[in-house]
Amino acid sequence: MFVLSLSLALAQPLDRVLFVVGERIVTQSDVAFETFFDAHDQSAVPAFEDATTPLPERLRDMAVIRQLAGDVSVFRPSGADVRTRAEAFLSHWPRADDGLAALREWGLDEQAFMGHVYSRMVVEKYVLRSLALPVPEQGDIAMRQWRMRYVAWIAELRGRADVRVAVTP
Repeated sequence: MFVLSLSLALAQPLDRVLFVVGERIVTQSDVAFETFFDAHDQSAVPAFEDATTPLPERLRDMAVIRQLAGDVSVFRPSGADVRTRAEAFLSHWPRADDGLAALREWGLDEQAFMGHVYSRMVVEKYVLRSLALPVPEQGDIAMRQWRMRYVAWIAELRGRADVRVAVTP
């Protein structure tokens, strides 16, 4: 019986850990899900839309920020805002049920998905309260300056956080 249990356990695919931030584990499947999620979502934070930063690094930074934001009320989005964002995500499918079916393929039910959207919005609010975006009229130079401030800011946060990088074989 033990051998059968062991063989079944070994037959399950293993997920590769990339980073551990505090108690949050960032895995290879998180990166795969974010690739899917990002294709159907528009972040309010330009740095989270920046394709020049590898997705695993963006996820690490989001986990650092989420840890720092905690459950502070000023960073919490309203339930209506979370629903609006989730509905915008689901609007990419002909029917919302199709979007929910796609999420189920990732192992997420509606409640878990709403939790993911909520967490993402907490991170975005933390960033935007810490580094206000320039107004569009200020132009590209102001946005480049914002991105440079973001890079320095997130590097400093990373340095203060408990980030462990998984050893690759």
